[in-house]
Amino acid sequence: MMRRLFGSAAFVLGVAARLAAAQDGQPDPLSRLDLRYRVQIEAIIDSARQAGLPWDKVRSKALQGLTKRADPPQIVKTVRQYYANLVKARDVLGRLGKDELDSGAEALSAGIRPEDLALFRTSSAGRSPMRALVYLTGLVTANGVPREDAVAAFAKLWKDGAGDSDFELLWTGIGQDILSGVSPKSALQNQVRRIPARIIRPPADQNEENPRS
Repeated sequence: MMRRLFGSAAFVLGVAARLAAAQDGQPDPLSRLDLRYRVQIEAIIDSARQAGLPWDKVRSKALQGLTKRADPPQIVKTVRQYYANLVKARDVLGRLGKDELDSGAEALSAGIRPEDLALFRTSSAGRSPMRALVYLTGLVTANGVPREDAVAAFAKLWKDGAGDSDFELLWTGIGQDILSGVSPKSALQNQVRRIPARIIRPPADQNEENPRS
């Protein structure tokens, strides 16, 4: 009973916020949708809010669909799948920031498997997998790099302590190679060889090698 009341209260608060925005002269873009589809999307947004997930990212996904003039049923389907991927990303990566969870959800949407995503779970405070996952997703979806090869290469670099600058350099180099006519898979292999080896490995790996230190 209490759970049902909490859900109803959260929904009312969400609606109140949207009405306040409309009164401020900023009509809700979702009002362009037919009511039956709008209600479904707002319910998903409110579910994300209640779950402590980045509900603003869920809303942005719906607005992207509107901007692209996608069919309303497809927008609902995409938003629902994205929400499910956010839940899964948090289960796999842990309770990270909203940008990290968003990158995890987008990776899952691109066909990265949950077990692959788990390879980027961090055990070090202050280390974020966001850039690695963003570039990994881009290579698979935009550059045509085979998923298994991309995951294997990025996961090894991540485990060995590669930083954001390394992944950015890799992304740039692969893109340049592909533009010059190199196949996506060969471009990945060529550029990975150019990433300098890390002398200091992540704390988790050090502990495994030196369990008594």
